[in-house]
Amino acid sequence: MRKLRIVIGTNDGENISLGHMGEAEHFYIYDLFDEGNFNLVGNRENTSPDVDGKHGILEKMKAVIAIINDADVIIGRKMSPNFLKISANTRIQPVVVKSDSLSLIIDTVMKSFDRIHSLVERRKAGDRPKEIPELKK
Repeated sequence: MRKLRIVIGTNDGENISLGHMGEAEHFYIYDLFDEGNFNLVGNRENTSPDVDGKHGILEKMKAVIAIINDADVIIGRKMSPNFLKISANTRIQPVVVKSDSLSLIIDTVMKSFDRIHSLVERRKAGDRPKEIPELKK
């Protein structure tokens, strides 16, 4: 059974944060399985430093990665400078979604499970694919 551990930034536990992922109050962690099941692993408070709305700050990126270091995939609503850095330098696969609700995002990621899992496996093998999927409903 193949699994993806995904992280979604949220302020209310129901919808993705509309800002950049690192600005969310909480990170919800889900395990998604190739047969279509998923479960909420937990949620973590975003304790990364406040950078006054600036984007692409390396200190912020490192702090967020430390909070979600067991993730395979991070989900964001917007492409960010740090998503590009994460893609180029870490084993975590960024994904951009155009959906709002966490349940719809999970459904959307499930529909692209094979594609995303392939990117994650390449990362685990040491490759750093430049592709950052942008998923629509």
